[in-house]
Amino acid sequence: MRVGAFLAASFLLATLAFTACGRGEEAPPSPTPPPSSSSAAEEFLRLWQEGSYSQMYDLLASSAQAEKSREDFVDRYQAIAEEATISGVSYQFQPSLDASASELPFSVTISTAFFGDIAQTNTMKLVKEGQGSQERWRILWSPSLIFSELTGASLVHFFTDVPQRGAIYDRHGTPLALDGKVHVVGAVPGLIKDKEAFISTLAERLEMPPEKIREEVTADVPSYYFIPLKTLPYGTPDEVIQPFYQIEGVVVRQQLQRAYPQGSLAGHTLGYLMEVSQEQLKEMAGQGYRAGDMVGAAGLEAHFQEELAGQRGGTLAIITPEGTIAHVLAKKEAKPGKDIHLTIDIDVQREAEAALGDRDGSIIVMDPTDNSILAIASHPTLNPNDFITGLSTEAFQSLASDPGQPFLHRAVLGTSAPGSTFKVVTMAAGLEKGGYTATSTLPCPPVWYGLGSENPMPNWQSVDRGLLTLGQGLMASCNTVFYEVALTLDGIDAEILPSFAAAFGFGKPTGVVGLKEAEGVAAGPAWKLEEKEEPWYSGDSVNMGIGQGYLSVTPLQLANMYSAIARSGILRTPLLVQRIASPEGVVSQQFTASEINPLPVSQATLEAIRAGLTLVIADPGGTAYTTFLGSSVAAAGKSGTAEDIIFQDHVFFVAYAPRDDPAIVVLAALDQGKSGSLEAGPMVRRVLEAYLAGQASG
Repeated sequence: MRVGAFLAASFLLATLAFTACGRGEEAPPSPTPPPSSSSAAEEFLRLWQEGSYSQMYDLLASSAQAEKSREDFVDRYQAIAEEATISGVSYQFQPSLDASASELPFSVTISTAFFGDIAQTNTMKLVKEGQGSQERWRILWSPSLIFSELTGASLVHFFTDVPQRGAIYDRHGTPLALDGKVHVVGAVPGLIKDKEAFISTLAERLEMPPEKIREEVTADVPSYYFIPLKTLPYGTPDEVIQPFYQIEGVVVRQQLQRAYPQGSLAGHTLGYLMEVSQEQLKEMAGQGYRAGDMVGAAGLEAHFQEELAGQRGGTLAIITPEGTIAHVLAKKEAKPGKDIHLTIDIDVQREAEAALGDRDGSIIVMDPTDNSILAIASHPTLNPNDFITGLSTEAFQSLASDPGQPFLHRAVLGTSAPGSTFKVVTMAAGLEKGGYTATSTLPCPPVWYGLGSENPMPNWQSVDRGLLTLGQGLMASCNTVFYEVALTLDGIDAEILPSFAAAFGFGKPTGVVGLKEAEGVAAGPAWKLEEKEEPWYSGDSVNMGIGQGYLSVTPLQLANMYSAIARSGILRTPLLVQRIASPEGVVSQQFTASEINPLPVSQATLEAIRAGLTLVIADPGGTAYTTFLGSSVAAAGKSGTAEDIIFQDHVFFVAYAPRDDPAIVVLAALDQGKSGSLEAGPMVRRVLEAYLAGQASG
C-alpha cells in the first residue's frame, strides 16, 4: 500500500485556492511540491525489479556513492542475482501516515529459480539532498537493502548439495554404472623429504611423466596442501593401493566418482558423462548446475540424465569473510537419483563382444518371448571411465577423427542395405499378395533377364540351382527367385513391397527406450518422386526384392524383425529398460515391449518363412549348413551381404534357437566382409551355443 497522506493534503490546498478564485480573486501560482520519500523509495525498488542497477545507483545519496563506485554497485547486484538464481523481485510498502518519512518500512519477495521465494521485511533509509527546486530524496544505501542480514564485508554464497547419481544395473542386479569410492593418490609438499626420489618413485608407480609430477609438487602452494596426482580406477585392488601409503609425502584420499565396473562392456549403450556446456547451463537454469559439473552426454546416461541425477539441494547463505555461515537465507533438500534396471545380461554382453572381437560392426542378442535385449555390442567401443578420469583434448580429438568412428553406436545408428536378410519380407509379400504358394517353384539360374536382355541381373552363384520353392530360395539365398517375385509384385502394384517393408519395421525407429536411433529408409514411389524427382521403376522393386536399392536399415531393426518372425508374429518395440526405481527399490516406472503391429502375414505364411530359415542351417544346400555343422543348437537363420554406395560389402547373419521354441535371437552385422555365413555366422553360433548352454546348466 502506497502512502497518500501528502498527496491528499496537497489536493485540499489546491481546492481552497480554486474556491478563492471563484470569488473573483486571482490565486497565486501553487508551488510544485517536492518529491516525497515514498516516491523515491518506490522508484528505487521498481528499478531493482527491472534489473536496472545502474539507474538505481543514480538514486543513491552522495555519501553512499562516495563509498561505492557505480561499477562495484552494479557488479554486486549482478553477482548476487546470479549466485542466488534471482528471477524476480516484488515489493510492498508498509502502511505509514508520512509520505516523506526518512525511514520507510517495506516487504520484499525475492523469487529465485532454485530456492523459490524468499520473503523479507526491511526498512529503507533516505535523506534530503539539494536546495530549492533541486531538493530530492536520496537512498542511504547499504548491502542490507538486498538481504537485510547482508553487510559490506559479508557475501552471499550458494552451497550446492549434489545427491548421489543413480546406478545402472543389468537384469540380474550387476552394477554397470554407479557412484563408487575411488582412491586419489596425491602429494603434500611439507611431507616430502627427498623430492627427486619422490618424483622418480611416483612416476614409475603411477606411470606418469616425471616432468608432470615435478610441475605439480613444485607449484607455489602452502606446504600443507594436498596435490592430487592421479585417480586410480574403480575397483583397484588393495595390494596395488597399499604400497602408496609407504611413500613419504604421499597421501591417499577416497572420493565418490562415477565408475563403470565393467569397463568398456556395453560402453555405447551406457554412454558417458562430460562437463556441462554453456548451452546446457542455460537450459538447466535453476537446477543448481555450475560450470565444471558432469552430466550425461551419450547413451543411457544422457537419455535418463534427469532421473539418474536426481534433484540437487543447496543452501543459500550469507557468509563472513572467513567463510563461515552467518545466516541461512534459504535451504532446499536434495533428492537422490533413481536407478535404471536394464534387460541386458552382462555375461551375454561379454560373450557377444568377445565374439565380435576387433571386427567393426555390431551384435544384438534378443529374447523373443518378451522382446528384451540381452546384449547390444558395437565395435570399436568406448570405455566410459576414460571420460571420468579425463581425456586430454588431443585424445578426444583423436577419437573424434578416427575413421573407425568409435563414437558411433553401430547397432542403432549404423545403416546399410540389409541384403539377403530382407528376402523374408519379399517372400511374405509374394505369398500374401503375389499369388505364390509355399509349393510354387521358380528357376534359379546364374543370370536373370526379367528386365530385358539388356539388363542382366546376376545371382551370387554361377551354377543353376534348378527349380526352387520360395523357402528353398531362402535356403540358397537365390537372388533370381526373389527378382522374379519382386517383379511380379511390381506388376500388381508398385506399393506392395515398400508397404510390406514398412510393416516389417523398416523406415522408422524401433522405439527402443533410452537410445537414439537412425530411421533408415524403406523407399517407395512417393519417396523417390520427392527425394530424387524421379518415378519408381520396376528395377527399383527388383533391387528391393533382394535387400538392395533405396533401402537402408539398422541392425536393431533387422534383429527386431527376426524376433517377431521367430515367435509371436507381432512386431514390438525392443525392450532395453525394465524399470526405474528409487535406491530403496520403489518402482516409479515399469517398461514392457509394446505392440507396433502384427506382421501382415497369415500363420501359414509365417510357418513357410520359418521352414525356409530352418533349411538355411539344416539342409546341406543351405548357405550356413557348414557353419553350423556339428552345433549343439538347432537354429534357423539367414545370411546377407549388401553393397553400399562406396562398393563396400556389409555382411550379416541372424539366427534364432531352438527352432521349435525360440528363446534367443542373435544378429551379427559387420561393416566389411565377403560372406555373412562364413564371417558373421560363426559369431552368431558362438553366442547361441554359449547362451543356451548357460540356460541348460543354470
